[in-house]
This record gives sequence, C-alpha cells and structure tokens, in this order.
Amino acid sequence: MTTNIGSSSIFKDEFLRGAAKAFFASAYADFVEEGHSTDNELSDSDRAARLALPRPGGGEDWMDYMPEVPPAAYALAGELWAALEAANKVSVYVLAERAEQADTEHKSKCAKCGDGFDAEEFGHYLAMQAMGHGVSWFDDHGDFDIEIPDIECSQCSFDDAAFGL
Repeated sequence: MTTNIGSSSIFKDEFLRGAAKAFFASAYADFVEEGHSTDNELSDSDRAARLALPRPGGGEDWMDYMPEVPPAAYALAGELWAALEAANKVSVYVLAERAEQADTEHKSKCAKCGDGFDAEEFGHYLAMQAMGHGVSWFDDHGDFDIEIPDIECSQCSFDDAAFGL
C-alpha cells in the first residue's frame, strides 16, 4: 500500500517524511525488540511472530528494515510541526532558516559537514529530540534557539498491523 500524504510545500513534505520515519522506526524497533523480553504479557506465538520480523544487524539501520511508514506516523509528524510552531511562536520555515543560518557558520569550521540544508534530516532529528532519544540536530549542526516539545510515541501509537503482523 502506497500512502500519498503531502502538502503544497516540498520542504514541509520532506520535514514530515523525516519526522514520520523517525517516529515509526522508534516504535517498530521497540515492537520487535519486545519479542526478546519475557517481562511482558506476550504469548509465545506473539513473541515468535515479533522475533520473525525484519531487523537490522550490527551497524545497520532500523529504517532499512521497517515496513512502510503508516499514516499515523505522519499524523505524529504533523503534531510535531504544530507543537514546534506553538512552542517557538514562529513557523517551522523560520526555524529552518535559523538552522540553515547557524549551519553556515558551523560548516565553515567542520570538515565532515556537507553542503545544503536537508529538510528530511531536520524533521528526523527534531522528532528524535521530541521523543527524548538523546540524539539531536545539534550533534552535527550549528546551534540556534529552539524549543523542542515533547511528543509521546511508542509501539502503542500504532496498530500491530502497521508493524507487519
């Protein structure tokens, strides 16, 4: 099933795609990994089904193994967009301009940083920050003032069918 979720803004679509992928990858990883635990109420067959789902090996990325990002993940990304605007009292477009401006100075001092602003990466890392994952846009980008809202996302945010069961 291909989901056609979009707006009239390429930047917004890319931001939302990055955030949605981050939200769903986090939930998918938790869902699959719960199959390893016996400290839950899963039946043996449910545990086995989760363990049979695609998963990364060492050094690989969950996003390369998760199923297609469901519409509910895009809804969370939309919540993040709205919460960022409410918390910062400016549009996400303005926040991105500030991020890009901060990167211009940062990149002049950073040999590993590439050129150009990546809206999907921006959405991904702001979603990771909003979930409290400990990775940040600022790990590889210049600093600027921004309030990151908390967004609750877990495997419970999605129907089991979204994970491939």
